[in-house]
Amino acid sequence: MTSENERIGKFSLLNSYLPYYRLEQDGFHVIRAMPKTLAGMLERGEIDFTPVPSFYYLRNKAALQSYEFCVAAARSVWSVILVSKGARLRENGGSIAVTNQTTTSVKLLEIILQEQGLGHQIVPVNDGAASALLEHCPYALVIGDDAIRARQRYRVVMDLGEAWQDLTGLPMVFGIAVARKGLDMAGVSATLQESVAWGKKHVDVIIGAVQEAFRLPEEFLECYFNALTYQMGERERRGLARFEEKCHEYGLL
Repeated sequence: MTSENERIGKFSLLNSYLPYYRLEQDGFHVIRAMPKTLAGMLERGEIDFTPVPSFYYLRNKAALQSYEFCVAAARSVWSVILVSKGARLRENGGSIAVTNQTTTSVKLLEIILQEQGLGHQIVPVNDGAASALLEHCPYALVIGDDAIRARQRYRVVMDLGEAWQDLTGLPMVFGIAVARKGLDMAGVSATLQESVAWGKKHVDVIIGAVQEAFRLPEEFLECYFNALTYQMGERERRGLARFEEKCHEYGLL
């Protein structure tokens, strides 16, 4: 069972629309914020149960209890991508501007570049929009809704979910639900999984609601939601474990 006093967080991104839709329709108050912001709120005790970036979880898991909900991609993730104004990534060297809104995706990019033998310099930029990032470098790492908008304007030179699957044969887990240790959120976790199951069975309803809010093509939304998984199954756990191994291998953890 859940309580109205429990403070539940969600990524303020399109990828969280499907899993949380029924939960919010049922009247649960959900706090929306970007992933890094939610992690900070959790640390300060301002939120009880929330997805956090996978890299944050790996760095702090001794103090956290993880739950079933996650945001993962078996292959293409669609919304964690490298874009350019035209150049292919392998055509020449060049720097990559990375948004300040993500740590997990930056670490994933560093691993992929190392594994592929690419020496592109990573340049942190205090912005999230592809247009602003591409003012600094010929390539840009964009995530979330900024990435979805960027797909419509720029060349996609790498989908990081696809690149990870090609590298490991495993899903990439971008976020995982957690609570601070000692706080039992099993009831919230179960309720959220019920909402996920409802959303998966009623993708048409979700797409209809999203189209009103985001004005995106139905075909894209169907591909996008079908590409994402929201439950930590055996393959997702292996994918997260492999990400942790690679982070240690390259001195990122």
